[in-house]
Amino acid sequence: MGLPPSTQPRRQRSLTSNHMSTPLGLDLKRWWAKAQCKGKAVESLTKHDCWGCPVQRECLWVAIADDDRLGDHPMFIRGGVAARKREELWWWSDRDDLKTYVACLMEAERSEFASQRRRKS
Repeated sequence: MGLPPSTQPRRQRSLTSNHMSTPLGLDLKRWWAKAQCKGKAVESLTKHDCWGCPVQRECLWVAIADDDRLGDHPMFIRGGVAARKREELWWWSDRDDLKTYVACLMEAERSEFASQRRRKS
């Protein structure tokens, strides 16, 4: 029978869907078609190119989950986070994709905020 609704423990909201480990809210079908950087050379991209992009989170997730490495190191800016920073956060996050994703989201927001603050000064 169970507890009455008011006394049942609250379920914490999950960052992932029940059937896969992809973060909720990401549209991974043809996300690249909506990217602001579409058609630009990846070597020329900066973090600024990612800010405001409608698929920044999808790009970041794919970079982490699909491991966009060439050789031993990840390459290029993806989702507003430099490759070396993503790799560093991956190690600090116990090599867990979801923890790395959350840490990278925080890093991208921190970096954008810091840049905006510097421009105002």
